Amino acid sequence: MVYLRVFQNRLVLVCVALIVLYILISFGGTVFLPHHPNAQNLDQANLTPCPAHWLGTDYLGRDLFSRILSGVRISLIIAFFATLINVTVGFLVGSVSGLLGGIVDRFLTGLIDLFWCIPPFLIVVMLTVVLEPGIKNIFIALGVVFWVPTARIIRGEVFLLRNAQFIRIARMNGASYAQIIFLHVLPNCFPVLLTTAIFSVPDAVLAEAFLSIVGLGVTAPDASLGVLISDGLQSFRVYPWQWFFPILTLSMFVLCFNILGDLIHRSFRGRSKGILGND
Repeated sequence: MVYLRVFQNRLVLVCVALIVLYILISFGGTVFLPHHPNAQNLDQANLTPCPAHWLGTDYLGRDLFSRILSGVRISLIIAFFATLINVTVGFLVGSVSGLLGGIVDRFLTGLIDLFWCIPPFLIVVMLTVVLEPGIKNIFIALGVVFWVPTARIIRGEVFLLRNAQFIRIARMNGASYAQIIFLHVLPNCFPVLLTTAIFSVPDAVLAEAFLSIVGLGVTAPDASLGVLISDGLQSFRVYPWQWFFPILTLSMFVLCFNILGDLIHRSFRGRSKGILGND
């Protein structure tokens, strides 16, 4: 019923519709692309928006509209895998720490605190330098960092659940820790995980954009939104559309996910209050 109430909100429906539109167009292949995103034509370099090139072209004559759609796809892929690592590792570490307690909890809490003390972007930059730029290495680097807040949140949730009656009954019936985690803890933590995952997507997209701007992101000829913004910054005073449209796309994308995550969080605030914060 909570999920139905969430999708009765018009703002949620608008955000979901825009996100689905982004995904469909970005992963629709060449069907929605008027030009190949990497096709160069120096005779048409730096064109303003026109019927042939809806959002203009870049310094190599590549169609900006096609490049942006391709960039959204690459940014989404990075965000998806980074979020998957975040949610999986964060849930497992937080669940084990909160459920087992004792020396296991102290060790995992210390590990979480160690990662928490180091600026996350510093870790990401160091990992991308060691692993070298590339799509796979970027989502690995982001996943290594992003699980820490999720683990802290899930640990707090599990501490509230560990003495619940259904957990005690499961233990008396001989259920293993793995069964308790996946059959009892996971369903009760799902609203928190869902909210965390939704908020992780724009965080990952923004982090990838930052890495691309400083030269540690996606490598040529591929282009993420961060790469397009970085390219547009080189000449935004002369050709502002090359910078404006990627920024607009990134901003709308992040805004939709943040609004959706906030509204879902508010819908579940009765269950997650005190863990994710009060409204």
